Amino acid sequence: MTVPIEVCVDSVSSVMNALHGGANRIELCSALGEGGLTPTVGLLKEVLAVVADHHSDCGAPVAIPVFCMIRCRGGGDFCYTDSEMRTMLWDMRQLLQNKPQGFVFGALDPCTGKVHRQFCEQVIQQAQDLPVTFHRAIDCTAEQDLEENLALISELGFRTVLTSGLKPSAEQGIETICKMKQITNDLRRTTGKSLQVMAGSGVSTKNLSTILQRTGCDWVHGSASKQKSLAHINGALVERASIIDPVPLRECDVDVVRDWCTIIKQMDRQ
Repeated sequence: MTVPIEVCVDSVSSVMNALHGGANRIELCSALGEGGLTPTVGLLKEVLAVVADHHSDCGAPVAIPVFCMIRCRGGGDFCYTDSEMRTMLWDMRQLLQNKPQGFVFGALDPCTGKVHRQFCEQVIQQAQDLPVTFHRAIDCTAEQDLEENLALISELGFRTVLTSGLKPSAEQGIETICKMKQITNDLRRTTGKSLQVMAGSGVSTKNLSTILQRTGCDWVHGSASKQKSLAHINGALVERASIIDPVPLRECDVDVVRDWCTIIKQMDRQ
């Protein structure tokens, strides 16, 4: 079975490259350098217009779902205050008015370190039956709580869990991703609910086939990016701009996405 590709992006140019490369879904964020934050309404509107205008190589329209990240700040703890939660719910309301196809969210309880039931319930309810992915907040939880956390994520109604197997990269977390896939299969048999496992973080052309073969994951996720060329911009301006923002701008690379698609097709033939 072909494993679909989700590409995380934070610009219109990255969306266009992901589409032309063959991506199956877009995770739309702002500030990928911060791990991905809530996109603006303006960015969503422009991206949806680009996606609506996208056609396959044979000229037929191709509908690619766009999922919006819901995350009001970086910091990596995924433990939110009531005020931060209200902020994210307000953002969701505004984004919903522009018809994304899904959302991405995750929150942890600061006391237990486990999935935050109340906050996650609020997002699922706000999503109005649109699919929601639980993001890599799962990778900040303890391995001994993994089965309990996945059961709760499934119970709450999340459709997918994005994970690197509780490690910095999916390649390092292969064994745990495989375990997570087994847990979700068991949950499907006992509860009838389907929770798909999406491997992400550090996915590359070199390790993609290994990750897919050894984990049995349902989706693969990544930015498929490279540093964006600034050759068209005045060199002195680029140098001065680095004083304000030293992090290089990255952009989805159409050739990387195509390479991933080729690898997956070759694996299907085996």
